[in-house]
Amino acid sequence: MNNSMQSQRYGFLGDYDKPLFWSTAIITLLIVALGVISPETLKTYASDAQGYLSSQFGWAYVLALAVYVGVGLWIGFSRYGNLKLGKAQDTPEFSTFTWVAMLFSCGIGVGFLLWGVAEPLYHYMQTPYMAKPATPEAIPVALQITYLHWGLHTWMGYCIVGLSIAFPAFRYGKPMNIGIALYGLLGERTENSIWARLLDLVGAVATIGGIATVLGLGVISIDYGVGHIFGIETGNVGKIIIIALLAVAYTLSAVSGLKRGVAFLSTLNVVVVIAFCVFILVTGETNTLMRYFVTGIGNYLGNLLPMTFWADPLQKTDWINWWTIFYWLIVISWSPFVGGFVARISRGRTLREFIIFAVLVPTVCSMLWFSVIGGSAIGIEAAGEVKIFDAVQANVGAGIYVLLESFPMSGFLSLVVFCSMVIFLITSADSACFFVAMQMSKGVYEPTLGMKMTWGLFTGLLAIVLLLSGGLKAVQTASIVAGSPFAIGIGFMVWSLLRSLKFEYAKEHSKEVNEVIHKESQPEDKTDDFVALEGIAYKTTE
Repeated sequence: MNNSMQSQRYGFLGDYDKPLFWSTAIITLLIVALGVISPETLKTYASDAQGYLSSQFGWAYVLALAVYVGVGLWIGFSRYGNLKLGKAQDTPEFSTFTWVAMLFSCGIGVGFLLWGVAEPLYHYMQTPYMAKPATPEAIPVALQITYLHWGLHTWMGYCIVGLSIAFPAFRYGKPMNIGIALYGLLGERTENSIWARLLDLVGAVATIGGIATVLGLGVISIDYGVGHIFGIETGNVGKIIIIALLAVAYTLSAVSGLKRGVAFLSTLNVVVVIAFCVFILVTGETNTLMRYFVTGIGNYLGNLLPMTFWADPLQKTDWINWWTIFYWLIVISWSPFVGGFVARISRGRTLREFIIFAVLVPTVCSMLWFSVIGGSAIGIEAAGEVKIFDAVQANVGAGIYVLLESFPMSGFLSLVVFCSMVIFLITSADSACFFVAMQMSKGVYEPTLGMKMTWGLFTGLLAIVLLLSGGLKAVQTASIVAGSPFAIGIGFMVWSLLRSLKFEYAKEHSKEVNEVIHKESQPEDKTDDFVALEGIAYKTTE
């Protein structure tokens, strides 16, 4: 049923899931109300909860992400790799480049620009292990730690959720909501199961928090960019205008549909970012940067297992809590909407293709990006030319702009980065709004315009209210804490996925065997013109 027919029949919001809609809205508003009335109270409780989770259960999050990576790689390169997300005749809805660009923009595109300079510099100046800080030996260590946080674990954390949702939805023609990922365990009872409904609710609330986080990052980076490029100091009014414009833009993009707004903006932005990275590589220390990249691949692969399972048993510092475990908490809390959106755009892909292009290719691209951008920043900082780290400590959004001051056409490049940041924010937020609208609309693949507009504007208004009250950071922390139990949900989703894969593989294999038996049981053609040889007909000539 298309949007216009659905709207005429069910009204502005279409046929939506009323319990999920209102429970998500009420829970979100309660958290926001506390953030407005007493932001410090919410921040204290949320920070304490995050600290408790990190210190007491950090090992569990480290182990969980390691398991997800191992299981995901095994699925992609095992006998199940040829199974499709959908029916045998289904073909991909988007070209491979557009598909990868969309999942890149939805996942961590804005983070690349925000942290491309900042994170490698932090690990270089405050190296936690394997090297003394701010030494030549610290450079490869800083880069490989950054690869850990932006590589296999992050992409697989999102994509294992995407696989768990996409496989039963496309394979069995089911609604695309988070709860359907339990189909392999619950079967036809899934849609009415309390566990599936609970998974839907946790995922929806985590998604709203995820959008708030995206907008919060946007305010930091865009606010600095406006001052740096245009010389305009933005107060609260300016920040409100920024969020309002972003909210209108990502709502319009979500309303325009996947094949127009989202796909176009994602593809455009990825092309711009590739060109930007190549420019920095060519005009910078090309040889050194490529050596960082090549050496970094070896360091990353060689130390992947030790870094993956390092949980700091002595807990001498809080480094792992504020870096690795914090990242894994973000991945887990964001996985419902990133994974769900990736699932929506992946019909027709085989599981092996999914793992290669949605996990391995982005991982290599991430390594190249941080080698070039982060390596350039470390080189300039180490040479003492510009104190980039001081700027980053003062404002994390300053890093890439300060870096560009050491390159030709810095003014133009800063404008390019600024525009790219805006587009990445739009594509991340519109993906989230699109996914929330899908959940509220009972998992339909194309929600009504009214539902997409409602959640797009709702999240924008929430961000403005939180910004004025000073509670934005508190709600971001609270959303991460609220989404953390989803780690348990992912475990059941993966278990369900494995059961579905086993069943579908056996079914397909059985079908192939039956076809072979059927062919072999047919009477042979005894004519002089054709001879049957191992099931293949060859025409003979005199």
